[in-house]
Amino acid sequence: MPQLEGGFGLTSDAAGRRVTVETQASLNIFDNVTVLQTDRWARELGLYADVELGQELEGRFASFSTPKHLLSSRKMGCAWHPKGEMRMNVDTFPTCPVEFDGEQCVDTFFGTCFERFFGTGNDVTDFTSTEQGQTLLAMMLEKIYQGLGNSFFDLYNFASHPLITQANAEAFYRVSIGEWEDYTDQMLSGKCGGLITQLDALAAKGERYYDMVIPETDLDIAKNKYTGDVIQLFEDLQEQASPELQAAMDTGVYINGVTRMPVLLVTNDIFKAYKKWITSKAGTNEMAYRYTIENTDGTTRLAKNILEWDGIPVVRWDAPSRFDAITGAQSHRAAIVAPQVFGVLHDVRDLKQWDGQNLIVEQSKRVQDKGKIFMTTRYRWGAGIANTDFISMASNILHP
Repeated sequence: MPQLEGGFGLTSDAAGRRVTVETQASLNIFDNVTVLQTDRWARELGLYADVELGQELEGRFASFSTPKHLLSSRKMGCAWHPKGEMRMNVDTFPTCPVEFDGEQCVDTFFGTCFERFFGTGNDVTDFTSTEQGQTLLAMMLEKIYQGLGNSFFDLYNFASHPLITQANAEAFYRVSIGEWEDYTDQMLSGKCGGLITQLDALAAKGERYYDMVIPETDLDIAKNKYTGDVIQLFEDLQEQASPELQAAMDTGVYINGVTRMPVLLVTNDIFKAYKKWITSKAGTNEMAYRYTIENTDGTTRLAKNILEWDGIPVVRWDAPSRFDAITGAQSHRAAIVAPQVFGVLHDVRDLKQWDGQNLIVEQSKRVQDKGKIFMTTRYRWGAGIANTDFISMASNILHP
């Protein structure tokens, strides 16, 4: 089978040429490789639990409660005195079917320097007629995968968010009308709510651990900046957290043989404010600076978009920035989130009938289609918060 760049191959039959895709290329959509590194660090730090649906139409997250106060005084003889109760909590979340249909004509490249990549005569409409054309096709498919990954990211964070409906009604969105129509068709077409949609719904209902409001006096709205006491904000979040989440912040959570710490997710304005605070303190007392960051006097190891506070990672939260740029909202958020609490559900791994397991790419052999490439995929997805007691959030979401 002829091989293209990037894990793509070509097969041909009477109906047309099919571009086959290596399994890993398809799974990259969901494994966050082609999603422009969006929330990469939060994912690497273990916040997300990717759940394969199989043939199920609902997603379920199960968690055990921890039994308490199990010990008692020693009893005489054969007395039996059972104590403690362990419960399994099962949360069920809906899933929604989505699909993508796309097509690409080769004449997009006519009249450009890329035209010479194709063959002569009738072959000028055939991506596969030359090695350069095949490479161009592979590059195009990589972008399709990237777009699918970004679209899935938008869904599992903000699907069905009420601000999208409000932006649509009041027209304060910041993209073109055509892009907005595509965005709302994607984001409002199902009953599933994204992760941040669910967080904001809990805050709107006044649920404990979610109802802390960042006051507008701590914001420079005109410049989209956080101007309050960022350390006090972090301390208030910690104080608001459930006893279980506070314990996890002290000891970490043991998952699959690895101890992971909760993560403090913050929007870009708060991340910058904390970075500025660190810079202001680092030159005055190095030992105090290290203790503030790591809760130890060890050597600080930081990544570009990860800082630390009191021994837990502080990560810039990319998803709200992407949402704001499209909808015209202004999001100010900070949330302490335990590992594996954000559940992302999909059935892509179980669609084995096509190479690549999901995206089907074919080049038509019909004369009237002139070498057009057709693409399609469909799958179910969902999102859910596995245990609402393991998040503490403060927010203030503004709009024009």
